[in-house]
Amino acid sequence: MNHSAQRLPQTRSTLFVTSLFFWLLMCVGTAQAVVQIDISKGGVQALPIAIPKFLDINSDGSVNPSAAMGNRISDVVAADLERSGLFQILEKKGFLQDPASLWKDGPNFKDWRLTGAEAVVSGAVTDAGGTVHADFFLHDVFKGTAVGKGQRFSAPKQEWHLVAHRIADEIYSRLTGEAGYFTSRIVFVAEKGDKKWLSIMDQDGLNRTDLTEGRSLVLTPRFSPTGEHLFFVSYVSGEPRIYRWELYTGKKFLEGDYPGLNSAPSWSPDGTRMAMTLNKDGNAEIYVKELASGSLTRLTQNPGIDTSPSWSPDGRRIVFNSDRGGSPQIYTMNADGSNQTRITFDGNYNAAPSWSPRGDLIAFVKGGGGGFGISVINPQGNQQRALTSSWMDESPAWAPNGRVIAFTRESQGKGSKLYTIDLTGQNERIVPMDAEIRASDPSWSPLIR
Repeated sequence: MNHSAQRLPQTRSTLFVTSLFFWLLMCVGTAQAVVQIDISKGGVQALPIAIPKFLDINSDGSVNPSAAMGNRISDVVAADLERSGLFQILEKKGFLQDPASLWKDGPNFKDWRLTGAEAVVSGAVTDAGGTVHADFFLHDVFKGTAVGKGQRFSAPKQEWHLVAHRIADEIYSRLTGEAGYFTSRIVFVAEKGDKKWLSIMDQDGLNRTDLTEGRSLVLTPRFSPTGEHLFFVSYVSGEPRIYRWELYTGKKFLEGDYPGLNSAPSWSPDGTRMAMTLNKDGNAEIYVKELASGSLTRLTQNPGIDTSPSWSPDGRRIVFNSDRGGSPQIYTMNADGSNQTRITFDGNYNAAPSWSPRGDLIAFVKGGGGGFGISVINPQGNQQRALTSSWMDESPAWAPNGRVIAFTRESQGKGSKLYTIDLTGQNERIVPMDAEIRASDPSWSPLIR
């Protein structure tokens, strides 16, 4: 992948360049966002935003009315922002200014106020020899100013959707003050009939690609901190073993090959260690392996089952699941195994913990009342909140910005699908996918750069 962000070009003698230069001048000194969404609290009111079709520009700078790329990119930008639950995308049929005039002359803020928009996006797309360049500007309608400067994103034409996701990330960041998550991917276990295999897709469910063929059972894929490697459990040898997959070369390395169970791999934040569950000594315990040296350290030792380790983002602590107290509960410990502390006490089933990339929350599966839902709790064991409630919700996985959680929902008689939920417990969405594919055990990649 070769896509980059850069400042807009300085000179051309066309409509495109004239408008670009004009707005570059207008945008100088307007980097401070004046319209912004406060997402620090629940009950956020979605911000009305207008995203007209991006103008298609030929290489000579003239407008290409028959091209469709501009519309495709603006539609993906709008879909990303709408799905976050933080933006209300206004209907294009209500717009009073056409995309060409918006790009050439800048927003007629009086007209945009009449539509109810609080922000408006103008954009243009150029197809230059197989590379897509997309330029955009974000405007505060009520202040009548630009929010930040114009910006360009580029990518090979076949990866145009990444350009759209990066624009959506930039708009999200400018209007919320937090990093976006749209330029990310989700790997998961796909299932059809008696076959299970690894599959990967964009966070919006598009561009799904199968990574394995389903010839042997696979479980628990986990993205590395860089997004360049995967851990996963495979039964290709007949026994559960942990592999590390180098995604850019396709090479696979056997990392967990101990007698008995090898399961629940988890990357350390610096990508140098793997926490996992082994029962090579007769009981399920948590170990840490140094990937470079292969040295193995046992962290837990008790008659109960210890499993599902997940690292804190600073790499100093690990959260895990143990039934040492008589029922599955959530515990934390230092990365060397010391200071093991139980943090959940409500209910008889709390499992599958996942530490947020922000470090402030731990998501987990809570059972009770005939169902299983996703809850969060802080690392000190306080402020527990239920986010979902269903017959069977499991396998929580955080988006790279720590704002959204993906999880598996198993419906009675209907199989499993992937869903997302905001950390406030609002905006629950199903991840679009082929109807015949069942999906489970998601892992979210870091942002793709």
